[in-house]
Amino acid sequence: MWLHYFLIVYILVLGLTLGLGRQIKQKNIVYLTLTFGLFTLLAALRSSIVGNDTDVYISLFNSISLTGDVSNFFWRYEKGYLYLNKLLSLITTNPQIIIIISSIIIMYGSARYIYKYSQIPWLSVFLFFTLGYYGMSMNTIRLNIAIVIVLLSYDFLRERRLVKFVITVILASLFHRTAIVFLLAWPITKLKFNFKTACILILLSMGLFISFPIILQVALNIFPTYQYYVGSDYLNGEIRLASVMNLLVGLSIVLLGIFTNFHKESEAKNPFNIGRFEKINDGKIMLLLLVSGVLVTFISFNFNLLDRVGDFFLVFSCVYLPNAINKIYDGKLKVLIIFVVVILFILYSTTIQILRPEWNTIYPYEFFWSTNIN
Repeated sequence: MWLHYFLIVYILVLGLTLGLGRQIKQKNIVYLTLTFGLFTLLAALRSSIVGNDTDVYISLFNSISLTGDVSNFFWRYEKGYLYLNKLLSLITTNPQIIIIISSIIIMYGSARYIYKYSQIPWLSVFLFFTLGYYGMSMNTIRLNIAIVIVLLSYDFLRERRLVKFVITVILASLFHRTAIVFLLAWPITKLKFNFKTACILILLSMGLFISFPIILQVALNIFPTYQYYVGSDYLNGEIRLASVMNLLVGLSIVLLGIFTNFHKESEAKNPFNIGRFEKINDGKIMLLLLVSGVLVTFISFNFNLLDRVGDFFLVFSCVYLPNAINKIYDGKLKVLIIFVVVILFILYSTTIQILRPEWNTIYPYEFFWSTNIN
């Protein structure tokens, strides 16, 4: 657990050193390089016992490296991820390479998104860690590669470039099939956020919740890969603590964002492109994505793995919440809210590590050479 506390202190101390005062491009680059550089190093050099599924991905790489055949795994894994393994196996047969490359992809994609859109980068990095996305990156590799590709698709979503958006989301689905659901973000983000829209989305989610058995059967016909989950704990009807916590955290972030009226911004400006104004309401777009994520998480009470679909929408909270807080004009109130957010999310992430360490199994951390020696 010492590493967990160290990383929190590291993020915050660097944030106090580089993140306060006037935000300039160079300071943000240095901060993100130092934080995500360490994240990448730890993720890339982890052993097979760090992360619930790391040993599975290493075993998969070894099988592909030995036979050179990926077709035997089409039933279980996405082709994009399988061919990435095959390509890397042509470079070296050392399985650590898939851990290294996937870590670089995930960390770079996450840092890029924060750098490009966050108005308080240090707080976004803090949320990336305490909301569990860093821990996920060392567990659900395919899902997290798909998530960072979805983050890339946001560029095209906000600029309403349909073809590029669709192509990017399809690319994400080659690493995790569920990413294809993010295509719904296109019509969803065209909506206006008001009471009527909120009611429609809530009623729609309740309808989907009630009719879930029918929807599941249709989904299994389309994605037979997930047939093996039938009869598993994911469909036992019990509501997982993780789903409940994701729902409550997501809902809290949405409500705080609504309180700041961030979604009512009519004009957005990239602070590093002086003079370039874009009539794009990022606050509204991200709010609609987060609301969708919360509703998907509610539906996931029927099928716990659906909360992974929710992650494609909820991940935007890492930027949405800091930007919403930054919109508060009262300086003292802004500082107070940031302080409360930091304290609450430290408690949130630490509680998970103490009570539910099995969710990602990151600690105790070991480098890959330590396991090899043993």
